[in-house]
Amino acid sequence: MRQFTAAFFSILFIFTAVFFKIPSALAGETVIRPAAPAIGYYFCTALEDPTESNPKGKAYYSGAFMVEGDASKALVPVREAYVKFLQEKYAYVQDPANFNTMITFTGVSSMDMAVSTLEARVNAGKRANPEGTIETGWTYQAN
Repeated sequence: MRQFTAAFFSILFIFTAVFFKIPSALAGETVIRPAAPAIGYYFCTALEDPTESNPKGKAYYSGAFMVEGDASKALVPVREAYVKFLQEKYAYVQDPANFNTMITFTGVSSMDMAVSTLEARVNAGKRANPEGTIETGWTYQAN
């Protein structure tokens, strides 16, 4: 009878663990699960210094896009790709003395919020500087 009871409770425990998805840790142990990758929704703004032809300068706006991972690392290739795009399409010149301030990222918690924030920013820019506000439509695509 003792073997039957032990077997019955073993089967009951396994059934309960599978059916109710009980963590595999025993009492006093910690279940460590990998963290979900951080997801951020962004758009870029690139500023260009004023010139004689455009005394207010220019602001180039990307489209909204999603990036996974730690922003301090994940946005480095985004910056590089956006600058390359701007240089090729718009002959963008980045001031090396202002490298970190010339390209900015606006990050929010959802794609809808990124799109609406971008639209508000572009509309405000067009009201203040219609000739110098450029919507590039560029978005980042991770490889």
